[in-house]
Amino acid sequence: MARGLFATWNFTAHRGIMLLAVVASGIGAILDPAPAQSQERAVTTSDTLGVTARQAMSDIFQKKDATAVDRYFGESFIQHDPSIADGLAGMKSFVAEAANSPTADITTYRTLVDGDFVLLHSRYQGVARYAGPAIAFDLFRFQDGKIVEHWGGQEPEAPPNLSGRTQVDGPTEVFDREKTEANRTLVQTYRKTVMVSLRFDRIEEFIEGVRYAQHASQIGDGIARLRERIASVAKEGGQLNLTPRRFVAEGNFVLVLSEGDLPSGPTALYDLFRVENGKIVEHWDVLSPIPPRDQLKNSNGPF
Repeated sequence: MARGLFATWNFTAHRGIMLLAVVASGIGAILDPAPAQSQERAVTTSDTLGVTARQAMSDIFQKKDATAVDRYFGESFIQHDPSIADGLAGMKSFVAEAANSPTADITTYRTLVDGDFVLLHSRYQGVARYAGPAIAFDLFRFQDGKIVEHWGGQEPEAPPNLSGRTQVDGPTEVFDREKTEANRTLVQTYRKTVMVSLRFDRIEEFIEGVRYAQHASQIGDGIARLRERIASVAKEGGQLNLTPRRFVAEGNFVLVLSEGDLPSGPTALYDLFRVENGKIVEHWDVLSPIPPRDQLKNSNGPF
């Protein structure tokens, strides 16, 4: 941007820069693509929700099936993506737009399932509104087997970063499901300590510096490059108010959805972290600008 627990945090950072923006985009930081071979398990309701979310997006982007909305979405559907109108009518309009583009397509790389919530990390292409390939996070809430709420953020696809990593490559399998809550707590504490209290001197408590793999487009691997980026942006003197809104977790992956007031303007920040042995070892993100109020397609808010 939680499994069994969908946390909403209401703390706001008032000091800091785009320095924070950088950490948000650089340090940042749903489904079950396929059970990890080392952790085979019976198919569960959670697996079914992940499959359903992926199939819904496939039917919309690839099959261009206008009936997909009635099949997968509930009558009370609430839309939070600020670029799409509310309700089933808004989704049907989006499907019609995809249907009008013969090149519309989606590739989903990661799926996390957290209770009734499913997160997809994907690459869109061929949809006119995005003016080129886009990297997206889509968060769905299910009720009685149907999607009843959606949050979404997108940003343009960028070239590989300084370490040659793209915005979507890297591990995809979910491991350590028994550590879901511990990993959620780690990321929550990291966010509060480093992003809110601005204790950048404590980064190493949460991030495995030697192995830290960075997928944010403007930063390379490791804490050293992250610090360099922070220092360069700090000179700009930008202010940032950052409020983490949602934490979504499954196993070794944790997503944070935050509301940011960046120098570039209001932004929805989706930061996905991979955790291993109690430390953050990898990060992906999407920074999605929030349009001015008079340009919002719905009134539900992006969080």
